[in-house]
Amino acid sequence: MPDPEPLLFEADLPKFMEVALIEDVGRRSDMLQANLGDIVLCEIVRYGVLNDSAMIGPLAELYRERALAGLAEDTRWHLYRLVEQLMEAVDFVSVNALLPFIADETSPRIVASAVIDYVSLGPLTGDDPMSRPKDIVGLIESGRLRNTGAAFGGLLHLGDRRVCKLLGPVKDALTNEEVNTAINCCTNLLHAATIEFEIDWLEGMDGSVEDGLFGNVAAGLVLQKRSNTMDLVFTGSRDFPIPKNPAPEHQARSRERAQPISVAEYTKQIAPRLYALERTEPPPRIMPLVLSAWGLTPITDPSEVAHVNDRHRPAGIQQSSLSVPALGDEIDEVVEEWFDGEGQIFLSWGILNPNGPTLYCLGERIMNGRRRLFYRWLHMLGGRTYYAGPAEGERVTYSEIFETAGVITQALAARSLPTLFNVIPSFVIPNSGDDTIKDIARHLIVADGPETKDWGREAAYIEAFGDNYFARAGCEIRVAYEAEKAKPDISPANRDYLQWIEARYGHIPAFKDAVFPEFRSSALTDELFDKWWNVVGTSQHSTSALRQLAEMWRGATSILSDEMSENTVSFDRVLEFLTNYNFGLPE
Repeated sequence: MPDPEPLLFEADLPKFMEVALIEDVGRRSDMLQANLGDIVLCEIVRYGVLNDSAMIGPLAELYRERALAGLAEDTRWHLYRLVEQLMEAVDFVSVNALLPFIADETSPRIVASAVIDYVSLGPLTGDDPMSRPKDIVGLIESGRLRNTGAAFGGLLHLGDRRVCKLLGPVKDALTNEEVNTAINCCTNLLHAATIEFEIDWLEGMDGSVEDGLFGNVAAGLVLQKRSNTMDLVFTGSRDFPIPKNPAPEHQARSRERAQPISVAEYTKQIAPRLYALERTEPPPRIMPLVLSAWGLTPITDPSEVAHVNDRHRPAGIQQSSLSVPALGDEIDEVVEEWFDGEGQIFLSWGILNPNGPTLYCLGERIMNGRRRLFYRWLHMLGGRTYYAGPAEGERVTYSEIFETAGVITQALAARSLPTLFNVIPSFVIPNSGDDTIKDIARHLIVADGPETKDWGREAAYIEAFGDNYFARAGCEIRVAYEAEKAKPDISPANRDYLQWIEARYGHIPAFKDAVFPEFRSSALTDELFDKWWNVVGTSQHSTSALRQLAEMWRGATSILSDEMSENTVSFDRVLEFLTNYNFGLPE
């Protein structure tokens, strides 16, 4: 699909608003030069301003017939974000402008996000704090939503007990596929209301393997825990609506109302209910996997723990996209290099070091007619591949990628081997810029040993050097050099090392005139991660970093001895691998 044309909305908002208020629809289209993105935005914003019910039918037709067919999901996400930002900035555009993104959109992330914004920003009706959530519940019950599961999931993961109470009567009308979509709408925060809603749901079932619903809801408890990025569970309530510019005292009251407690303390509270579900679930049991995800020890005999292919699914019912190899499944390690075969790479990332640049990949390979998800690292002197067990289904799901990456991480950690994001990566590239894969990467990075990394240093280095990894390498090599040189007793081997460093880098400006960023060491915080991610997560940074990795790889290979060079992996083979496995750079 071609790149979208520049939007008048972004280039000249006053002129755009002037066009939006023109009465004649044909003239509005002409003024917008038939730019579909601007046309869709214009009609949505116009409805948000005028709130005329007569506009609903034509707007729904425009969105369903033209926006969904003519605009890529990423472009529609961008349009939604523009509308949301406009609503935050002005008072004359109502939350009704979000209704096309709720009712007529198919993308789960757009629908769920629009639902959250609608109920969070919309003014109350009759002073009822649940008036806006009731609007969404009414739409769910009406059956006219294109993605009912995502709308339900958006409300569920708000984490408010009053909202969850409204969802109770609605949940039983959801299909398995809608339940699966709903539980995949989780955020990176844990809310007691959401967790206990799902536990209540499980307690109301008989745990039968016949319809897969029990497994879908149980998977929601696993996904929430693994997606969490804070050592907190919010046990209180939230504001409806949320003020646009809350005063400090209001923010303090909101934090107090949220009643956060530690994950460990909350786990103790729900543990008896989880163990009771484990005891009452007939074999093969999925609850042991839930207990393990929450750091609890299952009581079930391993022979009675469910594996993916143990769960019966009637014809026409899709497997939960969270179904993955059980935590005990074997992870196969392969030392031999390989570059052929059939499959695809979902995510690639790298570590830039002039002496040992390394490329990492998460993907799938077709082996003996079965899909095998793999984690692989490539180095000029050879790498490793770790395969998960054969996957079911003809096509991979996003949640399968996320969950299997977690299984591989746990297996590597159990063997005291470096995990996927054992080191903070220099760049992260989702295949063709896929935003969902990018979001998966973000969760995996945050969850992988955040207490073992110096994020204060990393954020300072990113701020100082950006995507200039040769300058950063000069700094890091110089720091190591000066530290070794300052030692009172230098061994002969280290003296040779210092001489080699001087000969190799002494004439290079990045080393000779190195810049040394000031920083304060820190464990992971939201602020530091956002500061880092807002640079590293961009396509411009990643593309530049990958190009520099290739330069470093080739440069490091060129200085090896003839004997070592015979056994190196050339970067051309790496490129061949990326091409064979359908890896595309963001546009």
